[in-house]
Amino acid sequence: MVTLTNSALSSLPTPLEKAGIDGFFDNNFNLSDVSAFKPHPATYDMVAKYYGVEPSHMCMVACHLWDIIGAQAFGCRGGFVARPHNSMLDLQNLPKPDFVAKNLRDLAHQIITANVAI
Repeated sequence: MVTLTNSALSSLPTPLEKAGIDGFFDNNFNLSDVSAFKPHPATYDMVAKYYGVEPSHMCMVACHLWDIIGAQAFGCRGGFVARPHNSMLDLQNLPKPDFVAKNLRDLAHQIITANVAI
């Protein structure tokens, strides 16, 4: 698992550090190296190239639908975490995430159950 953020580098603790879960991530990608912001394809491509994997072997997990749609357009799978007051948009022309859950535990279970290679 890695992070991919549009946020600028900072010496302040990240939200993952504050939550005490930063140790679960193998790498933290910042977009300053590609001079583009998500959902630009170069952002997801940076991660795929770093690990030498096809996009179909990656799954973007986010609570931002636009981020998931961008990753899916690049060829990744998408997992949406529906936080309070951040439910799925019901727009007919938008692609739907591959996985939708109310919390990370349920989302992880769905991904594992689907036997997704990420």
